[in-house]
Amino acid sequence: MNPQITVGTAFGIVILSLLVSGLVAATLLLGLQPFVNLELVTSLSIFVGEAFLFLPVYFFLQSKQINIRNIFRLKPISSSVVQATIILSIGITFVVDELDRIIGMILPLPDFYSDLIENVRMENPLALFILFVGGVAVAAIVEEMIFRGFLQQLLEKIWGDVTKAVLVTALFFAVIHFNLWWTIQIYFLGVLLGYFAWKTNSVFPGMILHAINNALAMIFANWGHKAEPWYSWNGHVHPIILLLAIGLIYQGYIRFDSAVKKSSTQLEPMS
Repeated sequence: MNPQITVGTAFGIVILSLLVSGLVAATLLLGLQPFVNLELVTSLSIFVGEAFLFLPVYFFLQSKQINIRNIFRLKPISSSVVQATIILSIGITFVVDELDRIIGMILPLPDFYSDLIENVRMENPLALFILFVGGVAVAAIVEEMIFRGFLQQLLEKIWGDVTKAVLVTALFFAVIHFNLWWTIQIYFLGVLLGYFAWKTNSVFPGMILHAINNALAMIFANWGHKAEPWYSWNGHVHPIILLLAIGLIYQGYIRFDSAVKKSSTQLEPMS
């Protein structure tokens, strides 16, 4: 990690990236809206906005001649870690959904945000495909590289306190979504993503969890009504599904912890 990058500089470049991303997405949305199908423009703006989120950070690091692979924590992980992460992530995603439902009952989502959710419900197949690529794959890759790779890792090194680095990065990650009603859910998810990154020293497990969480959100936004009879129970995730999710988390964590320890041992030089 380059000591020339201060905490203030790191947050500043990430905020700049967010501003550039938002500006590009808004410009695309407003500029093409009169000429192109609204669903297609919306999905394109999400895709391009996520892609542009990466560029300011990337060019800044290139100007500093910093090793991109190291600073973004692009460390390969074993297939056993991948498998355990998938199991763990599926369980976590259903639990986060239940948390979202509980918070929604206590603090109902205003009409303004409900209307925003409607924007990811697509009838156009091409728009839906672009939305999934941008909102699931690109978002998971770019955001994990920036937040858990670049920002959290830098805070870990400078502060020498992993817990503080994970919690602060997760809080910043939650706040920049600009949705008070989702802050707790996103913060909780951000802490788990931060833990994954620290535990494996890689952003790939976090990308898996991030992608699965976003994919489930997209699926339920578009086809959730078909699953309601068996998935929901009195406004909650069905207890049986929650029990299965908790079982997946338990088994997934055991396998994850074991796989990470095994990978670390294999990487240790022979004495």
